[in-house]
Amino acid sequence: MTTAQAPLDEPSCWLCLEEGHDTFGKPLVRNCSCRGSSGFAHISCIINFAESESKRAYMSGDMGDSLATFEVCPNCKQDYQNDVAYELSKAQVDFVEREFTGAQHGFLYTNALTCRLVLLNVKNESDRCEGEEVISKMLSKFEAMKHTEQHRSHLLHPDATKAFKGHANANIGTFYHKIGSDDGLRKAKFYFQKARSIFESEGDELGVMTINNLIDNVEAEISGDGRRCLTQAIEVGLELRKYQLFTKEFGADDNTTIEAGVQLALAMWKEFRTIEAERLLVKLIATSRRVHGMGHDCTQFAISALQRVKERRVFLKKDDEINVDEVYRVMRYTSDGERCVVQGPVSKVVYDPRSNRSEPSHDGAERTFEAELANVVTSRGTPVVCTGLQKATHLNGKIGDRREFDEDTGRYTIHFEDETLKPVMSQLYKYKHHGMSSLGSLAAELSAERSGNEEGRNRLRGAREGGIGG
Repeated sequence: MTTAQAPLDEPSCWLCLEEGHDTFGKPLVRNCSCRGSSGFAHISCIINFAESESKRAYMSGDMGDSLATFEVCPNCKQDYQNDVAYELSKAQVDFVEREFTGAQHGFLYTNALTCRLVLLNVKNESDRCEGEEVISKMLSKFEAMKHTEQHRSHLLHPDATKAFKGHANANIGTFYHKIGSDDGLRKAKFYFQKARSIFESEGDELGVMTINNLIDNVEAEISGDGRRCLTQAIEVGLELRKYQLFTKEFGADDNTTIEAGVQLALAMWKEFRTIEAERLLVKLIATSRRVHGMGHDCTQFAISALQRVKERRVFLKKDDEINVDEVYRVMRYTSDGERCVVQGPVSKVVYDPRSNRSEPSHDGAERTFEAELANVVTSRGTPVVCTGLQKATHLNGKIGDRREFDEDTGRYTIHFEDETLKPVMSQLYKYKHHGMSSLGSLAAELSAERSGNEEGRNRLRGAREGGIGG
C-alpha cells in the first residue's frame, strides 16, 4: 500500500498546522487508520512529537508506553504501517541511541531495534546490511543485560524480559529465514531454537508450537525437501488458538487479531472448510473496513484472502478420464448454465522463503475457453447445495463442503454447515444422481430451478450472484 499524500484541498499538518511540504521538502503523509481529512502530518513533525511524548512518558515513569508514539498514531490509536512505520522505526532507534544510553535502558533499546528489524526488506541490500548491524547490537545489549540487575528494577519483571528475548530471537530467526541462503537458513534454525528454549522454559505452549513449525520448514529447506507443512488439522488448531488469544489480549478490532483471523480462515480453506473460511473473512473485512478503512493493508489482506477462497477450481474430464495434473478456475456460466467459461491451467504455487508466502510460479500461459458442464469436475473444498432430493428431503437447501475423497468408490464426503447433520457421500460427478449442486461455482445438471424446491432455488440463486456471503 502506498503512503497517502494530502490532496490540494486538505493542506495542513495536524501537528504544526502548516500547509504543504515541510522544511526538508517532504509532503504531508498518512499511513494509519485515520480517514477523511484527519491524520495527515509531516514525518518530521511526527518524529518531533514522538520524541517529546517519549521523554514525557519516561520522566513520569510510564516505561511501558515511553516509545509507543513512534509506533501508534495518537488519533486513531492504530499502528503506523508501510513507509511511515519504516521511517519512524529508524527515528526511534536514533532517538534511543541518543537519549537512553544507560545499562538500565536495555529493554528500551532492544525493543526499538526489534521494531526496526521486522520492517527491514531483506531483498534490499542496504536493508540487509542494516539488519546484520541491528542484530549485532541486539545481541551485544542482551549480553550486557545479563551482567546488570538494573533493567529489572527500572523496567520489567524478569519473566517479561525473558519472554521478550524469546520473541526477539524469533524475529532474528525470521530475518535470516527470509534471506533464504544456506547460511541464512542455518542461522534461522539456530535463533528459532534459542527462542523455543525460552518459550519452553516459560511454559508458552503456543510459542513453542509456532516455533516448531518454523523450525520444521527451515529444516525442510536445508535438506532440499521444500516447505514442510503442519498437517491441516493441526494448523487449523494452532491458528484458532492464536486468533482466540489475540482476541482476548488485543480485542477483535485490533489489526493483529484481524490478521490472525485471516490466517485462520486460510488454514480452514486448506482443510477444505471453505464455507467457514468465507464467512469468517466476510466478518473480518467488515470489522477492518469499519476500524481501519478500505485502503488499509489489514483490510486489503483480508479482501485478497476472500478472493482466493471464493475462487472455484475444477478439473476437466476427457473420455471419462480426469486430468488431475491441471487445475482450472471457473469464470462464469453460459448457455443457460449448461456450459461454463474456465481459465487455466492455474499456475503452480510455490513457497518463497524470502517473502514467507506462497506465490504462483508463472511457469505456463493460461487459456480461457468454454467447457461442457458434464466435463467439469469440482475439487475438494467446493461448497455444494442439496437440491431435488426425494428420500432425504430434509437436506434440500442445506449447504456443505466436499472434503474427504474415497478413491475406491469415487465419492466425496459432504460436511454440512449445520453440524447437527451427519456427513453424506456424493459421487465425484453426475450430480443429477445425487441431488448435489455446486454452490457459488457451477450450476448443476439438476439445478435448483428445475427441482421445484423453493429453498434450494433461492440458495443456488444467491450463490451464483455473490458466493456464500455473510
